[in-house]
Amino acid sequence: MSALAADLLPDGYTAWEQELARLSACLDAIDPSVIEPIWDAWRCPSQVLPWLAWAMSVDVWDEAWPETVKRQAIADSPDYHRRKGTRRAVEMMLDLSRLPYEITEWFDRVPRGRRGTAQVHVNARLDEVARVLMTIKPLVMTSKPKSRAIFFGAGDVIEGSYDVGGVIIGEEIVGVEPYVFAIENPEGLW
Repeated sequence: MSALAADLLPDGYTAWEQELARLSACLDAIDPSVIEPIWDAWRCPSQVLPWLAWAMSVDVWDEAWPETVKRQAIADSPDYHRRKGTRRAVEMMLDLSRLPYEITEWFDRVPRGRRGTAQVHVNARLDEVARVLMTIKPLVMTSKPKSRAIFFGAGDVIEGSYDVGGVIIGEEIVGVEPYVFAIENPEGLW
């Protein structure tokens, strides 16, 4: 126990107070520069990232994400919470999926869609559509305005040119029969 801690104890201190003073004296030996990187998403050790995400109130966390995506989610969390409930917040969450996407709100459609609705379409290979929808749905649902109905879609978008040709086939039935000579006056020929 340090001399300062011993001086701060009252005259009739208990064993518990003495132990508490001894442990408090050890806190002076901790270097704060060791703890500081733990609160930085880009310098935090990777094994501590889930706890930092919890402390920074990251809404959606997936252990399958690459480490850079996890760090980006933590770093963007304060900015995301300032924008939560807006289109930009939905875009920030969809950026974590690293998939190309398109958001179409009701007033962007021709003809106009139902008021207060939006559609999120993510480009993905056809064999991954179910997995992609399961990935993006929680991202969008936590960040969207609660008054909005969101419709999800995923699939391939194939770009390029293609040629179109057509063939018209007609059919006509033709009957071929032997020609029959009609002789009106057979006696007059010979």
